[in-house]
Amino acid sequence: MSIYCKLIGDSMMANHKFVAIEDVLDTDDWGLIINKNGDLKGLYVPKGQEDDEVPEAIMTLCEKYFGVDWEEEDVFMDRQNTLH
Repeated sequence: MSIYCKLIGDSMMANHKFVAIEDVLDTDDWGLIINKNGDLKGLYVPKGQEDDEVPEAIMTLCEKYFGVDWEEEDVFMDRQNTLH
């Protein structure tokens, strides 16, 4: 189970709710998986979209803040960075 918290109005997580990640994601949602140190750990890709292009906004975020090089063939295929 994960903790899901609204980003607006609940910054202290005083009213958190335990839910499964599948319960908060829509079928077409993408997600970044970030570890407790703030490092990019992986990319959640919606089922059925594994062969689709990564949305430009996500690519830009990953490049700018996490140094991802999309030209690198195995960018999310090693043990530390997992494509889900």
